[in-house]
Amino acid sequence: MSTEPHPPSAVPPAGAPAPQIPQRREITLISHSMLFYWWPIWLLGSVMAAVTYFEDHRLAVLPAGTTVSEKRDTKGDVWKDDKGNTFYEVGVPGTSTTKSLTGAVERSKPVPGGGTANAFPTRVSQKVWMAPVFCVILLVTVIITNVPLRGLWSFLVLLLFVVIALLITLVPDGWDKVLGALGHLHIYINMAGYLFIASVVFVLWGVSVFIFDQRTYIVITPGQIRVCEHVGASIRTFDTTGLSFEKQRDDLFRHWLLGFFSGDLIVRTAGAERETIRLPNVLWIGWRLEEVQKLLAEKATVTQA
Repeated sequence: MSTEPHPPSAVPPAGAPAPQIPQRREITLISHSMLFYWWPIWLLGSVMAAVTYFEDHRLAVLPAGTTVSEKRDTKGDVWKDDKGNTFYEVGVPGTSTTKSLTGAVERSKPVPGGGTANAFPTRVSQKVWMAPVFCVILLVTVIITNVPLRGLWSFLVLLLFVVIALLITLVPDGWDKVLGALGHLHIYINMAGYLFIASVVFVLWGVSVFIFDQRTYIVITPGQIRVCEHVGASIRTFDTTGLSFEKQRDDLFRHWLLGFFSGDLIVRTAGAERETIRLPNVLWIGWRLEEVQKLLAEKATVTQA
């Protein structure tokens, strides 16, 4: 009795991994608008609003010529109630008054249930430096997002601002003296002012960064790139053969301090119709371009089962 050999089975042995199709790799580079660099405004505004809130000082608007003196008893001592509160007498010229003053009188009356409301509800910090610093940072942000300061000029401007700020800060009551010399043009911003500016800038910043900026991009794969240069534009495709990349990161303010090592990307295509594609304000452009170079060096292969 003879037996014939069976042909080898086409079924892979148990435990052998099934062949997998390699995943398609791609890198997306997103271009951001200049509004991205405005994050210090909403961050600093929120911090200063919080400082003003917990400091809990109030703003009183009084007529010109108003005098304030401590209220004293018949013995000449400062008059205090049983709770230790010190009382002051406010004198206004003639019949002059303000809404802040008349409102304070009404709010100082006892309320049902005991106690009184805050006579002056507007919160403002007594720190002289807070509002000037906020205004300086706001103006610097406006300048550097509209006037490119590249190379040595950028460094010199930054150094000048730092030196001036340090000199004023190191002098005791420096900001108070500087503003006092300018005709007592002290700058004060109440808590609502900080919150309003910070909230509006934060909303605009978030909408721009997470919605509109996401529609300006380059998607890079081993064989081709897809480009959308602005919101609503059509997506164009280019071959990666002969593709060249150039990064510009010489603006110290935008690219290094505010932009998280961002930079401007310039892509030049090859072929009969060469084009130059510009993507400003690409975050972490240095190591992202390293990833792009590694990706383009790979050979696009697809293994089929």
